[in-house]
Amino acid sequence: QEKLEPNYNPRRLIREAVFNLEETAFADETTWLCTACDLCYPACPQKIHISGVITAVKQLAVTQGRQNPYQVAKVDDSTCVACGLCESVCPYGAIQLVEKKVPFRGMITVASVDSGKCMSCGMCTAACRSTSIRLAQEFNDNLVLENMWTWLESEAV
Repeated sequence: QEKLEPNYNPRRLIREAVFNLEETAFADETTWLCTACDLCYPACPQKIHISGVITAVKQLAVTQGRQNPYQVAKVDDSTCVACGLCESVCPYGAIQLVEKKVPFRGMITVASVDSGKCMSCGMCTAACRSTSIRLAQEFNDNLVLENMWTWLESEAV
């Protein structure tokens, strides 16, 4: 079975985490690409849920002030109406409604994005009726199709 990302080695990440080499693990951008789909689980001879380890490493990175090197969804607290649509459509469980003090609005409920889980799929931005949640880079149908064709062409080679 061919790897989707040839340079990605989850076993190395586990070793780095076990031996307190967090900086090395955090620096590897491919760590942030794990979606916790567990497709790697059946291929693992030791039956390790690698996604759990990777999720833990990402959470540790975030708590230590590291940022996801890829864009993540951002919520405009001043316009969020806490309808929960973004939370319900997020396939990665990256969005939760939380109580937060917002300037000029006081203590209110708003959506909050976990940068360790967000995969920038854009589902939340498409669902948000108040346009309060956005990705840094706007997606549109043409951009998605262009990226998809580029990916398909590279796979055919």
